[in-house]
Amino acid sequence: LAPWWNVARDYPSTRLPSEEGCSETLVNSGVEDDASLVLNECLLDGEGVEPEKETEEGFGTILGDAPWLGFLRSSGVWAMVLAHAAKNWNLYIILAWAPTFFSQEYGLDVKESALLSLLPSLCGIVGGLSAGKLADYALVTFAGDEEDPSAAMEKRTAIRKVVQGVALLGPALCLYQLSSLPGDVSSAQLLLGGTVGLQAFDAAGFGAATQEKSGERWAGLLYSVTSLPGVLVGSAAVSVTGRILDASAVAAEGWHDVYLLNSAICTAGALAFVLLYDSRREFD
Repeated sequence: LAPWWNVARDYPSTRLPSEEGCSETLVNSGVEDDASLVLNECLLDGEGVEPEKETEEGFGTILGDAPWLGFLRSSGVWAMVLAHAAKNWNLYIILAWAPTFFSQEYGLDVKESALLSLLPSLCGIVGGLSAGKLADYALVTFAGDEEDPSAAMEKRTAIRKVVQGVALLGPALCLYQLSSLPGDVSSAQLLLGGTVGLQAFDAAGFGAATQEKSGERWAGLLYSVTSLPGVLVGSAAVSVTGRILDASAVAAEGWHDVYLLNSAICTAGALAFVLLYDSRREFD
C-alpha cells in the first residue's frame, strides 16, 4: 500500500498534449503523405505543452477537510455502507469457500472444483456490464429530460434502488434455493453463477451512488468510507463460515446454514438501501 500511495497520490503536473498543440509542428514539417505519423510523434513527445498549475492536495489536507460528521449523519451513506457490507459478506464466502463446497457436497477433486468456481466470476462480468448499460438507459430515458431538479432526483433515486434491489434480492433468492443443496452439481453451479451475476448489478447501485452523493473531490473518499466496513465484514464472513462448518456434525447441515444466513444478510442489506438511500447531492 505504501509504495502504491507514493506513486498514485500525485496529480499530473502537466497537461496531456493535444492535436491543437501540435498543429504548428504538423504545418512546419512539410510532410504531406505522412502527416498522421508526424502528429503521433508530436503527441508522444508532448511538444508545446506548458505546465499546468499544480493541483495536488496533501493526504492530510484531504482527511482534515473531509466532511466526516456529514458522512456519519447521512442516511444515504449508511445505506451504501450496509449494502456494501451485505454484498461483501456473500462475495467473500463464495470466493473463499466455493471449491470446498463443491468438493464436500459433490465429491469433486480440487481441479474440478476450481473449474466450476470460474463460472460465477464470468457471470459477474456479464452482470456488471449489463447493469451499467441498463441503468444508463433508464437514467437517460426517465430522468434525463426532467426539468424539475427535485423530480429528477426522485427518479434517479428510484433507479438506484431498483438496481441495488436486484443486486441483493436476486442473490438472496438464489442462495435460499442453494441452501436446500440441489442434488446435481450443475444446478448448484447455476445458482452460484446467478448469485454473483446478479450481485454485480451493484456496479450501478451503491457503486455509482457515491458520485451522486458527492462532488468530484469527495467521491473517491466516500467510496473508501463504504468499502472499509465492507472489507472487514467480508473478512469476518469467511471466518464465521468456517466456524459454522466446524460446528456442524454433518457437512450438508453446515452448508444449509451458511447459505440460509447469506440469504438473510443480502435481504437485510437490500431493505436498508431501499429505506435509507436518496440521490440528493450532499457533499461538494
